[in-house]
Amino acid sequence: MALKPAVIVALVLVVIVVAGLLYWYFVVAPPKPTEEIPDKITVGLTLGLSGSYSYASHQGLWGIQAAIKWINEVYGGIKIGNKAVKIELKYYDDQSNKELVSSLYEQLINVDKVDFLLGPYGSPLVMVAAPVAAKYNKLMINWMGTGDVIHEQGYKNLVMVSTHSSYQMRPAMEMIKTLDPNATIAVIFKEDEHNRYLARGALEEAGKLGLSVVFNKSYPVDIRDFTPIFTEMAAKKPDVIVICAHEADGILAAQQLAELNINAKLMIMGFVPSLKSFRDALGNLAEGWAGTNQWTYGASYTPSDAQALGYEWFGPTEDKFLELYNQVASPGQFPSEHAGAGAAAILVLARAIEKAQSLNQDAVRNVLNTMKLATFYGLYQIDPTTGKQIAHKEILSQWQGGRFVAIWPPEIATSRPVYPIPTWDEKRQGVQALP
Repeated sequence: MALKPAVIVALVLVVIVVAGLLYWYFVVAPPKPTEEIPDKITVGLTLGLSGSYSYASHQGLWGIQAAIKWINEVYGGIKIGNKAVKIELKYYDDQSNKELVSSLYEQLINVDKVDFLLGPYGSPLVMVAAPVAAKYNKLMINWMGTGDVIHEQGYKNLVMVSTHSSYQMRPAMEMIKTLDPNATIAVIFKEDEHNRYLARGALEEAGKLGLSVVFNKSYPVDIRDFTPIFTEMAAKKPDVIVICAHEADGILAAQQLAELNINAKLMIMGFVPSLKSFRDALGNLAEGWAGTNQWTYGASYTPSDAQALGYEWFGPTEDKFLELYNQVASPGQFPSEHAGAGAAAILVLARAIEKAQSLNQDAVRNVLNTMKLATFYGLYQIDPTTGKQIAHKEILSQWQGGRFVAIWPPEIATSRPVYPIPTWDEKRQGVQALP
């Protein structure tokens, strides 16, 4: 007997409803937690709150604390099953001394019983902490130990949120290629691990893009005079000078380029131009200098950026982060790239725990392998084998009219690059680099 039309329609509706419920249960709804849901999640780390890493470590701590405030108070806690679990932070001062790091991480794991780890600040200290985390199979988020070699040791539980050293100058090469495809480049770098990798990345990217490198030379860590190197370089007449340096030698290099009156259409130097000490030392001669940073306030990613790039958004907006940062930081402070990196580490970890619906180290690591996440700090996506960051890009900023403004990548730039920049003589006369 044939079914009546009304019966057929009813059966179809039943099938649709059942299919919808099954889709929601197995696809849309979060997975059921696989273990008892804790009352809190404890994250531990050490920081160089005293010693040579004090500034960066304090900034990182304030960024971490601001992100935890957002998760606990604004977001409501990490959603596991039918609970919203708050994060608790446990940290010690490692005094910027790698000799203390190993025992302090042992204490975090064995005495404090933390659930997850963040790395300390700085590659030398992360190199000490990572084997301890590996020994106990504890997941560690490396927020700012950018040395490539750290993630080349086979640590399966180490994941990075920032751009590692050999990729930090690559966006600069992309920008140069866009500004002047025929530009010739000089690369000068300090003979230490970080700056060797910085220069290597610049050279590799320049070669890939077909840019001509006419000069490439290292200098000793204790350099006092750049004159011989700069005189040799000047004979090549490069259009772009790239210097991979730290603060003291970087400022010296910029001052001596000015003294020798060696001009170029663009000058780029790692993170050093972003420092107040650089502007203080050079005054108007800083105009036109470009530098790289992991993140800078005013050039953050937004939820719409994430959507356009195909990444999930998680965390506070830039303005909300600044509000929370001001609640935890010392009076008069302003967030640096270190604060952004610390915050990103907590946000990435929290979202991974939520997706895994578990505190199991391997389960969370597996989520981190495939997660594509955007925060105000930038993009997160890793190489699953090494844990190296492959999506986060350095931001290039340039001194323009007395302000250090973001000029690259284009999707978050707040100004156009100035190319060519004013000459030293023009800057001595008060000329500024204006787009």
